[in-house]
Amino acid sequence: MQKIGPIIFLLQFVVFCLIAQKRNTYPPITIQESSITIREVLQEITRQTEVGFSFNPKGIEANRIISFYVRRTRLKHVLEAFCAKTNLKYRFIEGVVVLNRSEEIIEEEGIFHTLSGFVTDETSGESLIGATVAVTGTTQGTITNEFGYYAFQLPAGNHDLSYSYVGYEGKHVHLELASDKRHSLALQTGAIALPRVLVELPEDLTVDRPQLGQINLKSGELTNLPEFAGESGLIKGLQSQPGIHMHSDGSAFFYARGGERDQNLIIVDDAPIYNPFHLFGFYSIVIPDFTKSIDIYKSDVPASLGDRLSSIVSIRTRDGNSKKFEFRGAINPFINRFSVETPITKEKGSIFVSARGSNFERFWRETNPDLELSFGDVIVKWNHILNERNRLFFTMILNGDNFAAKPDSLTSVRSRYGNAAASFRWNRIYGPKLFSNTTLSTGNYGYNFSFAPSTWRSSLGTLSLKSDFTHYASPHYTAKFGLEATRYFIDPGSFSLDSTIAILPEVQSNSSRKVALYYQGEWTLSEKLKLNAGLRLLSWANFGPTEYFGFDENYEVVDTFSAGEEVFNRFVHLDPRLSLRYQLDDHSQLKFSYGRYHQYLQLISNSVAPFSSSEVWLPAGPNIQPQSAFQLAVNYLRRFKDPGVEFSSALYYKKYRHQIDYRPHASTLLNPLLEGELRFGDMYSYGIELMLKKELGRLNGWFSYTFSRTIRKTRGLNEGREYPAFQDRPHDLSLMLNYRLTKRIHFSTYYTIYSGSAFSSPTGFYRFNGRVVPIFDEKNNDRLPTYQRLDFSFQFILNKREDRRFQNSLVFSLYNALGHRNVVSVNFNKIPISGSRPKLKTNLLAETALTPTEVDLIRFFPSLTYKFKF
Repeated sequence: MQKIGPIIFLLQFVVFCLIAQKRNTYPPITIQESSITIREVLQEITRQTEVGFSFNPKGIEANRIISFYVRRTRLKHVLEAFCAKTNLKYRFIEGVVVLNRSEEIIEEEGIFHTLSGFVTDETSGESLIGATVAVTGTTQGTITNEFGYYAFQLPAGNHDLSYSYVGYEGKHVHLELASDKRHSLALQTGAIALPRVLVELPEDLTVDRPQLGQINLKSGELTNLPEFAGESGLIKGLQSQPGIHMHSDGSAFFYARGGERDQNLIIVDDAPIYNPFHLFGFYSIVIPDFTKSIDIYKSDVPASLGDRLSSIVSIRTRDGNSKKFEFRGAINPFINRFSVETPITKEKGSIFVSARGSNFERFWRETNPDLELSFGDVIVKWNHILNERNRLFFTMILNGDNFAAKPDSLTSVRSRYGNAAASFRWNRIYGPKLFSNTTLSTGNYGYNFSFAPSTWRSSLGTLSLKSDFTHYASPHYTAKFGLEATRYFIDPGSFSLDSTIAILPEVQSNSSRKVALYYQGEWTLSEKLKLNAGLRLLSWANFGPTEYFGFDENYEVVDTFSAGEEVFNRFVHLDPRLSLRYQLDDHSQLKFSYGRYHQYLQLISNSVAPFSSSEVWLPAGPNIQPQSAFQLAVNYLRRFKDPGVEFSSALYYKKYRHQIDYRPHASTLLNPLLEGELRFGDMYSYGIELMLKKELGRLNGWFSYTFSRTIRKTRGLNEGREYPAFQDRPHDLSLMLNYRLTKRIHFSTYYTIYSGSAFSSPTGFYRFNGRVVPIFDEKNNDRLPTYQRLDFSFQFILNKREDRRFQNSLVFSLYNALGHRNVVSVNFNKIPISGSRPKLKTNLLAETALTPTEVDLIRFFPSLTYKFKF
């Protein structure tokens, strides 16, 4: 850690030296053309020197044809000759050549002003995340942040600006910039249709575009996915992206670039969600109705985010319509959902409320009245603009699942789990160059299982305060920095017992604190080269009062320690982040990134079942070292001349340390010696991701393919040899297509095929005391069959006129339309009757040989949903 600080300072020194050198040293220029446009001359100068130009295309005839001859001439003399030929004047301002007509009065040399503002939806007032603001005819521009705010510096003078956003009609504005200026603007959306008809999309890459290391999903892309039983939620959207693997049917678990499922963090408006699914994984709590934007970070994670090794999924919810009342709903045989949004103070504040509940209990109510299986959630979003500098947001998410059964008259079983999360955010604009967001958030997950009259409970709770700042320091440098403090409250499991049952061992609760200080800078070294570097300083502390055990190298208890309320254990780490982006041309770019990450919270579960709610979370401490990883990645992005078509690829390598595995037959529930059941080792993963995407036209969608490997090595397991991880899936292919048959009929289809998960299968059997016992050799020596699935859906828009206040549609979906048998697990069980379907539990004393049986969940599932809004 002591070596990293000087390296970063040295890196910043090199950066500033490079900038200074660029201002004073340029290669000689050669242009010999008898017929060339002014624009082509400037482009040729830029190609040879990487010097950028800024000018007003309305005041300069960029397509005027001239003759221009220079040979191995210095830049200064080339510009003088060019201006003499075209009757123009030039100024060098912060490495950019500003051109004006000779008769124009140029403001004081070296003066830059900041242009800032918000970009919103003209109809609803929603802020638009990732909208593009660019200076027409130049490579200068920026995108709006997660609150729809933008700011960048331009030379004093007249500028033509273009504002654009995918799916919206772009706008062009002419502004005179004589001082810092606030300019907010609203864009009009295109016709309401699925799949989306995109009206305007920038053809060049004048601003940063998302690459495969950072994926952005819009709510419309989630909506376009074929539904399962009335929903197309977050997890189905993630699994369609390269580098992200789903667990199996009926599961919300996912794996990003080889990491474990607990190495992903989902945050909704900065509040953490620790269990993002309903009904054991068939439904996601994040649905398109209240989602505005989803950013998935698999590499080059900003220094403001972290503490997970694989991915951060940051979800921004809709603010609510600040201009008019709106009500929408969806009715399905299995679930219903409704939402309402309305202004509180017109164009200054609004509230959005969404509620959803299952209604499939009626399918078995008459035949099994003692069975309960239900879920529901409520989401509330409030926002208010205090003034042009201050805005407040509040988000609350409540959801829960309930399962209850009564196997006999004396026994009742009940399982409940759910999340409660909330965040209160304050946006503050201190000036045109400084923007801040301060967030107070909490995230809580609780689970209880009762076998009357006894109950088992576990919980995880957090309380966090975070303040982010963005400083638009200069046209070539932007800084982001802040501080975050989080307190964790963990109950790994406790039992309340019937007095007739013996006392069970007590498992100690945990309390921990994390403090993070971060800083990240973005330097524009030249028109083509951009550097992003940052540091995240982390301090993790464990608090008492508690008792913990000391273990020897054989995982045997050697001592017991008691801690008071003070800190009894601490970890401090410094995580660097670095990325370098090179603009190959107007349509392609190359990006290299490096990052190191630490994780202090881990999910303890030795089950590979597709769904689980009885989860135990443990913090890093005296017996569990923090998990760590570093990642190297190279990304390439190419945007074709055909509007909306782009190709992207990524090559990555990740190395993990202190990865958790389990001894054979480990006991992870209600075990005070749980740390002794764990085994620690290393893991590495590598892969290549490819994606071809088309966003415009009647036919749009994407194709993605991933080749990857994930290999583990754990001391004390598999005789010290390497073995594939459960999530090791060498091949993964996805295809998503949307086609607009007519204005009122839309078709969507999704196909995926990937390698089966690794699992351990016996290599032989032997008899012991009359029982057949399996023999295992290598860990994860076998694979489940290849998974493949085809889904499709039709949407029928029922109203003939798109401008009607009342909009409604009917969606028919078919999940796993080919009826492919996708195996979730393999068991070795007995078949009681020849030719019958294998049963999971049979007579263990019979002589029938053990036979492998495969379990699958869903082979063919139709769905019909009615949607409306007004």
